[in-house]
Amino acid sequence: MNTIRVLIADDEPAARHKLSRMLGAFAFIDIVAEAEDGKSALQLMGEYQPDVAFLDIAMPEMTGMEVAQHAKITNIHIVFVTAYDHYAVQAFETHAADYLLKPVSADRLANCINQIEQDVRTGKHQPDDDNDHPSARQISIRHGSTVRIIELDHIAWLESVQGYCRVWLSESGQSVHDQKSVMSDNSLAKTHSVLPENQFLRASRSAIINAELVIRHRTRKRRMLLVLNGFEDQPITVSRRNASLLRKHWADQ
Repeated sequence: MNTIRVLIADDEPAARHKLSRMLGAFAFIDIVAEAEDGKSALQLMGEYQPDVAFLDIAMPEMTGMEVAQHAKITNIHIVFVTAYDHYAVQAFETHAADYLLKPVSADRLANCINQIEQDVRTGKHQPDDDNDHPSARQISIRHGSTVRIIELDHIAWLESVQGYCRVWLSESGQSVHDQKSVMSDNSLAKTHSVLPENQFLRASRSAIINAELVIRHRTRKRRMLLVLNGFEDQPITVSRRNASLLRKHWADQ
């Protein structure tokens, strides 16, 4: 297995040491440089050309976000490591590969490294500025200390679960995230509010569907049932009120 070269940038020595120690559990990781401020991080990235740069956001000289903006034309995978979750969407506007919340757990770091390893091996990288802006096709999902950035096309439908929201993933989403669904600390209504209204339609008080994944609908006991691609054995029941709204939506397309 080829080595993956890593740079760590954080103005706190203890934070750099902890992350370095955790990365030491991966035999194929080689930490080539460490920086204590953003300006030094950018210089070291140019000098060492690492495969991955782990950046704190709040750093002197230059923030991690500014470093990423300068570095996004390169093939360096950017991973933000921060104590703050509210930078997540802004972070992924820089085409970041991942966003880790401190304190970083071993399992969360392993998931991050495994995904980056696959991307490095296959030569996959985030799109450049000539492509559509990615933030319009992504949402951030927070559950506890984990923040996930999920492509809209990777969402099949959303379900209200005891005041929270379960995001059911499409087949391609399941392949990327290696699970069938993810939980959000936000409610269904709040999650729905940040999604494109012409793509994500309300089926009932407890379900929002990705209209692009509907492959057919049928009626059972005078209720409409929607069948989504990849969820053929799990049809979504539509309320009577929303059935008429859905029919109107499809008629207007």
